[in-house]
Amino acid sequence: MHGRGTYVWADGLKYEGDFVKNMPMNRGVYTWPDGSTYEGEVLNGVRHGFGTFKCGPRPVCYVGHWCHGKRHGQGSIYYNQEGTSWYKGDWVHNVKKGWGIRCYKSGNIYEGQWGNNTRHGEGRMRWLTANEEFAGQWEDGVQNGFGTHTWFLKRIPYSQYPLRNAYVGEFVNGYRHGHGKFYYASGAMYEGEWVANKKHGMGQLTFKNGRVYDGPFSNDHIAEFPNLEGELISYLDTTPEPALRNQYCGSSISAEIIRKLDGSERNSMLGSSIELDLSLLLKMYPERDRPEEKKQVEYAVLRNITELRRIYSFYSSLGCDRSLGNTFQMTKLHFWRFLKDCKFQHQKISLADMDRVLSANEDVPVEEIHSPFTTILLRTFLNYLLQLAYHIHHKEYQDRSPSLFLCFTKLMNENIRPNACRVKGNLFCEAHRTLYSMNYMDKCWEIYTAYCRPNAAPPHELTMDMRHFLWMLKSFKMINKELTASKFVEVIAEDNPFMHDGIDSNFKLELVFLEFFEALLGFALISVTNQSTKFCVNLPNDDSSGNKAGSIYTMINQNTQNRSPSALRSRESEVQYRSTESSSSKLGGLLDVSKIRKSEPNIKKSLSDGKTSKMNFKSPGKELTFLLSQNEKKEKSKDEQKEKFNPWISNMYIFFVDTLFQAYKHEETLKEKVKENRLHNEVMALQRKMENEELEARLKSLRDEETKRQDYEVAITVIKEPVDATSLNFTPSPLKDDTVVSQSSRSTANKKKKKSTSLGL
Repeated sequence: MHGRGTYVWADGLKYEGDFVKNMPMNRGVYTWPDGSTYEGEVLNGVRHGFGTFKCGPRPVCYVGHWCHGKRHGQGSIYYNQEGTSWYKGDWVHNVKKGWGIRCYKSGNIYEGQWGNNTRHGEGRMRWLTANEEFAGQWEDGVQNGFGTHTWFLKRIPYSQYPLRNAYVGEFVNGYRHGHGKFYYASGAMYEGEWVANKKHGMGQLTFKNGRVYDGPFSNDHIAEFPNLEGELISYLDTTPEPALRNQYCGSSISAEIIRKLDGSERNSMLGSSIELDLSLLLKMYPERDRPEEKKQVEYAVLRNITELRRIYSFYSSLGCDRSLGNTFQMTKLHFWRFLKDCKFQHQKISLADMDRVLSANEDVPVEEIHSPFTTILLRTFLNYLLQLAYHIHHKEYQDRSPSLFLCFTKLMNENIRPNACRVKGNLFCEAHRTLYSMNYMDKCWEIYTAYCRPNAAPPHELTMDMRHFLWMLKSFKMINKELTASKFVEVIAEDNPFMHDGIDSNFKLELVFLEFFEALLGFALISVTNQSTKFCVNLPNDDSSGNKAGSIYTMINQNTQNRSPSALRSRESEVQYRSTESSSSKLGGLLDVSKIRKSEPNIKKSLSDGKTSKMNFKSPGKELTFLLSQNEKKEKSKDEQKEKFNPWISNMYIFFVDTLFQAYKHEETLKEKVKENRLHNEVMALQRKMENEELEARLKSLRDEETKRQDYEVAITVIKEPVDATSLNFTPSPLKDDTVVSQSSRSTANKKKKKSTSLGL
């Protein structure tokens, strides 16, 4: 049997395909009596290569690689007909082993390493039904080793809580066991020892109001205060375990036990959830005035707490496309934007100076004073406002009481209420542009820190002023006819009133990273020429083609840095299989926004719903014409927005990727070469110095030998010449001449004698 054919065995198994010398080879189709089929590559009668197997009795289908009849290599298996339960990844002799993604029928999904058909190694499991996630080490299907377990919570709007309960630490056989930290959604945190999912041993419990208990725990209870654990529900928000929820319900706590936690006798007007840290500010007042100052400023904060929570929630959500919860945490980047929107910098104090004022009251590492990634809780946000209010206005109200209350009230009335939530600047002004711009942030932070200089005043942290910024752009050769030095000043002076007064410029003004990054976004709009963006204007607007501008997103997304090796491997596997179950990224929401054109609304539905009943038109034809014109206007405005957005993307990509990042890379390469050349020159100079020293030593030794030889010859000459007493009466010169003549005559006679001897005479 050789060539194409069909062979049926006695038991009903049928093969249709290629034969080579009586053996099924190359490609073919196997059909079993129970309805199972295999279609793909065959070697010596067995499945080998790429092929698809469908099980007859069950809705199971495998598509992937085979080796000698077994699933081996990359492959995907689907366990139900709907395709909601599947595995995509590595196989070794019919066993899931290596890296793979497993999606369960419930929607839960695991992506990570496998061994012997179980989760084994590093991986991430997401329980979508329970709103939980674990990322860490697995062993034989259970958590074992170091990992992070997160319980996501949905919160009401404007809540000050973080997103989740989370445990970060050691696991043994699926239990929290060993050392670990538990972050509660309310802001409380426990760090210490765990035994079988319970706090047991030495640990530290930090309540959400900032108070701390440090001591022993026993069976999930505080050992020293047996009546306290029942009251933790007042401080720790809803916990994920039912056992703990039952444990924390039932009794009320007294203020005396609360004060035992940190030994204080303070009572906050804001309740137990928020406690202001006013100790350093109150030290500025006489001791007799401190209680009244504290009480009045707490009243002021309490009157404005709803507005301040709304502001905190608004700025925290900037630049975040979505979240599993309803809340976000504010970062220093958001806080800077809030300060600039509220014109705090108009008070003759820069954002860098504000950072130093706020960090002076806390134990903040020097390298984190100006870090844009530092998180700020609501209580920290309130403390910062009070500290800035005192620093800006205390001289104005130093003779009035209550001074701190007046400072904060003036800050609220003149700066915060009129200006908050009116976002300015180039970064957060438009949501779709913000999400796209965020892709360049990490690299720009690297450039910013590379060109910062130590501040002259303590604590000597790294900062960048205007002059350093301009020098950096000049060294990058980015100051040109489009981006001139005057344009540079104009862009930065838009939101910095003390930068330029129309005549003089202050190049000593310090820039925090927000100002640096927003300035770069502004430079991108003026430094990229129109010729370089013509290709983007002609991009088709057909969304069905995938919006060709998406290729630019893809290129930018490739430049983003994943935070962990597991995330990197997950992304590689998702790209390899082209699966849609990828984790959310910063660009996820942006791609949806870019599809601006939508289908026209159903006009009949709008008419039937009575939406046009308020219009006083006499005929339905006019109503229809009006609706069509409105839709055309909307489509036209969306198309115009899209046409504007595409060139903007092109400008950003050309400026950052092709210009700024390439120039930075070139400068870093030059610095490395200069450093290498300097080291090479130092090595060569040292080598030449050693060679010169060696040569000098040899010359010195030769001189010494020459001197010794000359002294030796003089001594021999003196010994060989006898002293004749009669010669003392003669002059030395005739004697010398006679000696020379006699020596020459002797040498001549000797030569004649030798010559005669050589002639045989």
